[in-house]
Formats: sequence, C-alpha cells, structure tokens
Amino acid sequence: MVGIKYAVPDPVRFAGTVADAGADRFTWIAGLAEPYAPSAWSAGARGFTSGLANVAPEISLRMLAALRANDFPAAMKVWDLIRPFEQLRAASENANNVSIVKEALAQLGLCRRDVRAPSTVPSPEDAAAVTDILKRWALR
Repeated sequence: MVGIKYAVPDPVRFAGTVADAGADRFTWIAGLAEPYAPSAWSAGARGFTSGLANVAPEISLRMLAALRANDFPAAMKVWDLIRPFEQLRAASENANNVSIVKEALAQLGLCRRDVRAPSTVPSPEDAAAVTDILKRWALR
C-alpha cells in the first residue's frame, strides 16, 4: 500500500491518524474533496478527491497549486470561491453530491442530467443557484 484516502469528516482525527501511522509512510489523500483539503494538507495530506474537477478543473488545480506552494491564503481564496457549490452538494446529508455536479455539467452542455440517476434531482432553486455559481466562475 502506498496511499490512503481518508474520508472521515473530522480534521482532528485525520491529523492524529496521520501522526500515528506516519506522514511519510503513505501518501495521504483528503477524501472529502476541496472543502477539507486545506486542513487535511496541514496535517499531511498531499492530494484530494474532487467532484468539482469535473466542472471546473482549473479551480481545483488552483487549489492544488496553492497547497503545494504552502500558500494557505491563496488556497483559502479558492475554498471561499467554491464554498457555495460545495454547500449545495452537501445539502440534505450529502444527497445532492452527484446531482449538483451533474446539474452544472448539464448547464455547461457537457452531459445530460440523467447520465446516471442520482439519489435526488436538484430543486429549481438549487438549479438556479448552480447557474449563479457558474456565472461567478465565468463558465456561463
């Protein structure tokens, strides 16, 4: 084993696990995507999963570059930029995780909303919020 994806939403526990198992023994991956990436990076993660990368890879890459440069103010600017999108994904106990990404991809003309049935369909309000986010990111 060379890497571990850690997807428990507890930054303190993650830091303790990395410290106990050895930060240098494995490549640690923040498994809860960009919202947890800065705190996980400070505890030893060297990568993160991403649903956002399907929609706006340049934004995910901007966060990765900032973290690799240990530029936490820049990473937190990206974090703040993506927070509304990630909050939509996390709504209803994470039930919107896939459907919000698919909504954004559909609005960008990259796929149909029904590529793979999500557990939920975004409400009209959530779909409008995705439109607003994509406009702020200059993708629409």
